[in-house]
Amino acid sequence: MLLKSLLSINFHLILLMYLVVYVVFSLVIWMFDPDIKGLSDALWFTFETATTIGYGDILVDSDIGRVLTVILSIYSIAVVAIFTGVIAGFYVEIMKLRAHESATEFLDELERLPELSHEELVSLSERAKRFRMRRARHPA
Repeated sequence: MLLKSLLSINFHLILLMYLVVYVVFSLVIWMFDPDIKGLSDALWFTFETATTIGYGDILVDSDIGRVLTVILSIYSIAVVAIFTGVIAGFYVEIMKLRAHESATEFLDELERLPELSHEELVSLSERAKRFRMRRARHPA
């Protein structure tokens, strides 16, 4: 179900585009920044930037390197925010579904009230009390 949520917003394309930007930015930084000695340094620097680790062992000194670093930082934060938002929305929907199912089950039992045994009535009464207490603590 989470995968379905991610696919519904084409997250796989967002992730693919992110990886392309990551590699292209690494290549451009490697080509234009004199402080970056090899592709592995460029990939490491962009990884540090994307993950906001920022060890500081490799720095860019060119204007284009700095501009790309800013863009990559903002883009990385946006991708993480999208992913986090989808996960949070997914769990909110699960909680709503569970609450709806619980309320539906409770109403079904209320409709059968005359048929319930003494034990079932006691259980239903306890559930109603717990529901009232939860509602009092967390009003809508």
